[in-house]
Formats: sequence, C-alpha cells, structure tokens
Amino acid sequence: MARRVLKSPRMADEQKIDPGLENGVAYFEQMLQLMPEDRETLEFLTVAYGQLGRREDEQRTLVALTKTLVKERDLAALEALLPRLEASGSQEAKALALRVHLMVAPAPDLTPEAPKEQKGEDRSPSVATKAVEAELALVACLEEDGVLSEGEAKSVREQVEASPTDGRVFLISALQILEKENPALCERCIASLADRFGTPPVPLGAFDPPRDLAAGFPPQVLRVRGAVPFAVIGATALVAVLNPADDGLRTSLGEAMPCRFYLADPADVEAALGKLFADGGEKA
Repeated sequence: MARRVLKSPRMADEQKIDPGLENGVAYFEQMLQLMPEDRETLEFLTVAYGQLGRREDEQRTLVALTKTLVKERDLAALEALLPRLEASGSQEAKALALRVHLMVAPAPDLTPEAPKEQKGEDRSPSVATKAVEAELALVACLEEDGVLSEGEAKSVREQVEASPTDGRVFLISALQILEKENPALCERCIASLADRFGTPPVPLGAFDPPRDLAAGFPPQVLRVRGAVPFAVIGATALVAVLNPADDGLRTSLGEAMPCRFYLADPADVEAALGKLFADGGEKA
C-alpha cells in the first residue's frame, strides 16, 4: 500500500503545536507497531517526542533506539547517544549508558581528520549538472512504475533538461515541477517513491532546521539538489530530500556525517532552503 504524504500546516503561533508534526508522529507510531526495531522510525520519534514535550515517550523510544543500536553494534552512534542516556531520568536509560560505556571503552583514535580540500564537485555548475542527471533518472523511475504517463514524463523531462547549469539555478527538482503543475499527481509520485526506496515521508514544515547543522554539509549540494538536514539524533543527521533515488546525493551528504533520509514535500523543502540561505550567501 502506498504511504500517504503528510501535509504540514505551519504553526499559527509558538504556543500551538503544529498538527502536521502530530500527524507525522501518529504515522510513525503505526510504523513502529509493524517494525518495533526500525531504526529510522525510532530516530524520528525520539526527536519528534522531544519537540512535542512528550518526555516519557521520548525516553521510551530513546531506550528502544539504544537497544537496537546495541544489537547492530553501531559503536559510533551509541557513543553519540551517551549524553542523552546519561541525562535521562529513566533508570533503564542510565543502565544502558553504563553498558554503552563498556562497549565503547576501547575507543578508536578520535583525532579529527584534517579538513578535506574542496573539490570541483562543490561548485554550482558541476552540482547542477549532476542534479539534472539525477532528476532525469527519477523521472524515468516514475515512468517505469506507471505513475507518470509517457506524455507527463516527457513534459517534466524537458523542463528539467532546460535547467541552467552555470550556477544561476537555486533548486533543480522534478517533484517541484510536478507540484507546481499538478499537486495531486505530485502526491502520487511521492507516495510511490516512498514505497520504492524505503524513504518515509516527513512533515518538514513542522521543523525549524538548524543552520549550524546545515553548515556541516556542502551548501551547493543542499541548495541545488534539494536536501535539508532538519534534526540530529546521536551522530546521525535526519535529512529531508526530494530525490530518494539519487545515490550520488546520499554519498555526498554521507561524507559530512552519517545520515538518515526522509522524503518531503517540495514546497516545504523550498521554504526550508529559503530560510537556511536567507542571506543569499554560500554558508547555511
């Protein structure tokens, strides 16, 4: 069954909880019943419960996430969760913190790597060229799955191919084109992509993506290819994308820090990028 894309109305004021986030939580709670040890779901719920002020639920999912990471023996992620576990009021969380300490005791050399020399792919023209190629591949996937007709795919493909690749472009996205022309068709495409690539939909509009988190990623990649790091759990960034089929994008962002990817509405991604790059500069 195709997942329904969750729309996320904006907050009316700071005192009201965004119903989009509550709907998102309800969706992921249903997912958790089906897959109680699913790492993506546990990571999202831990962050979302904290934002909603549901502390008991936050601690419960934090414990479940930790147990899952222990089974996976993801030492880096466990070490990053230690501050949360130690600050928790849950005795089970504190007991897990001791276990994690023992697991990560023979820690590897944590000397930071020297900053990588900026390579050519971080320049706008190259990033835009790769984005066009990735978006054309996405259109092909949607046509192959029968979500887009031959004529619809041709129209979107022509618009993607017409995108400038000399650095003047802000965002290249087939889904953005579809949303502006046919919102209902765009929703069907997003639902299909969520199922095909195992990328859960997220109500990005309910979050305020931190600029310091985004600053750790290549700015042109975020701007042109449509990616928004919207939260962090442990050592993992939660990132909303518009093209879950773009392996090159996943690799590029994963070089900055471990990432978990989610699918978001184009309008929400565009709005978030607008806020992150409001000064018009290269830095988020």
